[in-house]
Amino acid sequence: MLAAAIEEFAEHGYHAAKTASIAARAGISQPYIYALFESKLVLFLAVQDLVGVRAREAFAAGWREAEPGTGSKQDRLMAMGQGYRRLMADENLLRCLLQGYAAASNPQIREHMRAIYLKNFDTLRSLTGYDGATVARFIATGMLLNIGSALDLPAEYVYTFPFS
Repeated sequence: MLAAAIEEFAEHGYHAAKTASIAARAGISQPYIYALFESKLVLFLAVQDLVGVRAREAFAAGWREAEPGTGSKQDRLMAMGQGYRRLMADENLLRCLLQGYAAASNPQIREHMRAIYLKNFDTLRSLTGYDGATVARFIATGMLLNIGSALDLPAEYVYTFPFS
């Protein structure tokens, strides 16, 4: 059901998404959605939590893939970025994440997206040992890549800068 919700929110955003469409995609009844989630808002926030968890897992997997001692700390950071890129190749996850930011005019969504961002930031800082400025540049590059991917921009329009 959460996969169906990710697809629906990715395609239509928070405001235009319909729980009836999510139910149809998932092959369940609409009342069952409301048995699990008290509102469309609560479902949307749960979906954003899932995307945030998957991003943190992708960062951690990328960090682990670049084994300590086999490359520089910057190489490991780049491996984290590659892990995130692989995750965001799923267009539904990418668009769903962007829809979360787009819906942040709603104070509850804004606070929730803010908490997810802070948790991701703190996870990156903890994993890497980098300072806040370096982590902020890493995240800024990721956001640039998100936009480039969402718009299917040619590589020369998405400049990525070094992190050290």
